[in-house]
Amino acid sequence: MKKKMTINRILIIVMFIIGLIGIALLSYNYVISKINLTFETVNLKLYGNQMPEEVNKEDEETKSEPTPAPSEPEPTPAPTPQNTDNYTAYLEIEKINLRQGFYYIGHPNNNVNKGIQVISPSDWPDKDKGNLILAAHSGTASISYFKNLWQLADNDLVSVYYNNNKYTYQIVKIYTVPKNGQVAIYRDTNKTCITLITCTKDSDTLQTVYIGELISKEGI
Repeated sequence: MKKKMTINRILIIVMFIIGLIGIALLSYNYVISKINLTFETVNLKLYGNQMPEEVNKEDEETKSEPTPAPSEPEPTPAPTPQNTDNYTAYLEIEKINLRQGFYYIGHPNNNVNKGIQVISPSDWPDKDKGNLILAAHSGTASISYFKNLWQLADNDLVSVYYNNNKYTYQIVKIYTVPKNGQVAIYRDTNKTCITLITCTKDSDTLQTVYIGELISKEGI
């Protein structure tokens, strides 16, 4: 009888230890996932549905405000001889019939009031685990290249043509943030990503962030 009780105690202790190990492993995986899902903060001021003239007027009134310095070195433009407009890269989203070129940081036309803007800090698609951050207006103006982003959903595809390669991303996260001059970008830093930012449809106080993760690369 005593022997049986001793065996039972040993089994209980072993099961208890195994349970502790299991809890520790689950906690470790949870912590690691939270560490990987970090966020970057970028400075961005969008104006919603205003026309370019209205935007430029406000820019003149606020041009005395200091512009935040980039927190990372600006990416070097890639040679794109096939681009007659000397774009550094092209963004393509077939679902909303969007194909538009954009420039590198530092180019005079890399401005959200002129087209699609590359936001600092930002990486080109060929950087492993990097993040290409693009912003553009929504609304009705001619420069509102992101006016139809609201139609995107999880698993939709976004492509970037850069340096003779096509990089295809799959949307994995869509969320809104307050329009306060800063945008928090939540992404898995173990993945190569693209981030698209624009004003939220039918809202003057929110911006929508679309996170895509790289799923393929092919030469063109």
